[in-house]
Amino acid sequence: MKLELAREWIPEVEGLPETYSQCFRCGACSGICPVKKVRRDFDPRVIVHATVLGLREKLFGTPILWHCSQCQSCVPVCPMEVKPAEVIRALREYALRSGLANEETLFEAGRLARVNPGKCIVCLTCVRVCPFGAPSIREEGYAVIDPAKCHACGICVRECPARAIELKPAAEFEILRYGGVS
Repeated sequence: MKLELAREWIPEVEGLPETYSQCFRCGACSGICPVKKVRRDFDPRVIVHATVLGLREKLFGTPILWHCSQCQSCVPVCPMEVKPAEVIRALREYALRSGLANEETLFEAGRLARVNPGKCIVCLTCVRVCPFGAPSIREEGYAVIDPAKCHACGICVRECPARAIELKPAAEFEILRYGGVS
């Protein structure tokens, strides 16, 4: 498979740090990344470099962007102030805005809680307990989670008395589920 360098889409990515192209692949971000420690297929350095090169298919062809926990550990260790977590956040927002990712992508990556409308009893517990204001109630009579506001913290899942909300384990917690590195 030949990767095609095509940078014309990069100006459409809002919020990319101006310093993103200064990455010289030192690996400081990868060395401190908690997700990289449990997922061999995730590497913030590779994501930043693929962005510099304009490798759109590499970035958006898999759910790899959604494995980042946005812990920001990579930001202070970068000698060039690239801010890999901010690069990834900007790429995620671009992916959602341009239809390259959707709510199902986020759910499968463990980055979005999802409500089963058939189980929801509209008790408003999720609305009350969410510190980010992600849940709301639809006119149809069930809760929905706003993907732009959901931090996948799991509070709504734990507190829902009807067990109507589901959240898959995020990449950094897979080691706990499987007992090894994937």
